Formats: sequence, C-alpha cells, structure tokens
Amino acid sequence: MKKIINYISAGLLMVSVASCDVYETWGEGDPALEHTYYVGPVKTNLSTEQLEYEIDAAGVARWKKYELTSTAPVAWAWEYSDETNVTTPIPIRFISERIRSYNVVSYFWITSALTAGTDYSVLAGDGTPLTPNAQGAYSLTWPQAKKGVQSVKIKRLSAAAGALKLNALNPDLMPVDRNNLETLLNNQTSDYVVKGISFDYNTLTITFL
Repeated sequence: MKKIINYISAGLLMVSVASCDVYETWGEGDPALEHTYYVGPVKTNLSTEQLEYEIDAAGVARWKKYELTSTAPVAWAWEYSDETNVTTPIPIRFISERIRSYNVVSYFWITSALTAGTDYSVLAGDGTPLTPNAQGAYSLTWPQAKKGVQSVKIKRLSAAAGALKLNALNPDLMPVDRNNLETLLNNQTSDYVVKGISFDYNTLTITFL
C-alpha cells in the first residue's frame, strides 16, 4: 500500500512540474488509446438489444428492435419504410471525443448466402450505391474524426428469400473473443485504430421474406 501511495505522489509531483495546464497532461486516460475510436450500429441498450429489418415479397419494408430478457424477448412496434424494397435507414454511430487533422475510415460487412448486386445492393443514406473493396468491406468516412451517425440502406433486387447480417466486425477475424482485441479490429492505419464492440456481433439482421 505504501508503494502505491508513493507512486501516486510521485506522479502528481511530475505533472505539477511538467505543466500548469491540466489539459496538457494524460490524467484523463491512457495515451496509447488517444487515437482509438469505436463504431457500431445505433442501439439503446447495447448488450441486450437486437435489430431486425424485413422486406417482404411485395416490397414492404419494416424494422423493429427487441430486447433479450431472462424470460422472453420484448419487442418494440414495427416501423415502416417509405420506399418499396428498401429498408429504413440503418444508423451507424462513430464514437469519438476528439477533432483531428485526419479523416477516419470505418468499415462494415454484409454476410449472407444471397448475392450482392444480384439479390441486394447497399446504399448510402442518400440512396447512392456503395461498392465494397476487394475484401468485401463497405466504407464510411468520418471527417476530422468527429463523432456522429451515418445511415446505410439495403435494397432488395430479386425474389430470393434469405437473411443478411450487418456487422462492424471483420468476419475474417471471427469468432469474437473479448480477450483478444484483434478480433474487435475494424480498421487500423498509422494514424488511428477503429474497433467494433463485441456484443454487437450478429445482432443486426435484414431478412428477405
């Protein structure tokens, strides 16, 4: 205990000598995480909620969220899309408390037995088609690393039935392991790291009925 007190006292003394401005110290966190950000679908109660989007054979699209409880799932009311064969906007949140000189790129992945470009397409919130990179990831850019929300939509293109999963975690790094931070990696550059959240994995489903 005496050693801990000595370390704390020494640390406070170093801070007071180094600077009179508390914002120039690392008192609020680990400097190694200063350029680390998080991204994931917008939900209220991240650990227990799941999001369900549907498009039926007639093109009617709707969505709801439901919460997994110890007894039975609690479902919210369905909300309907104004567009035929297109989901309501799916919001994706970028978590940051900084403004930087660089832009941050995050990714999301769609996994399904259905075929992109044949059975479905992925759209930006304004309806612009999004194209995946060579690894199958779709990108979103966050100017100056500012926190915010962007939306994407899924458009049904064929009569094929099936389900799609939207994730901010790379399916090539699965299964999720909370003790292995590499499985939570979304993107990494020389400037920053973007991570997903473990209990967001496979909790957002788009079903073609």
